[in-house]
Amino acid sequence: MNEQAAAQAVNFAILTAHRLGEPRVLELSSSRLRELRCGGKPGDFSGGPPWTYRGLRLCEVEGVGGRVLAWDRAREMEVVQPIRWPADQARA
Repeated sequence: MNEQAAAQAVNFAILTAHRLGEPRVLELSSSRLRELRCGGKPGDFSGGPPWTYRGLRLCEVEGVGGRVLAWDRAREMEVVQPIRWPADQARA
């Protein structure tokens, strides 16, 4: 398993979520969260609670491969940016 590829997929989803609104929450399954902790840079994480990655609150949610929740101020609603995993890691 390439943890750095997981971190890159998460970072790309965060960047993409900025087009939707203000990214606030990162939801990951426990296995994906483990991969991110192994592949991410230590400076990207802050101790908690709440635990954060690059300023986004980390939530462990089973059944979700990964997604970034962002707040769209114009529509005053939450929007979702799914994380697109590399083909060799496309599992939940």
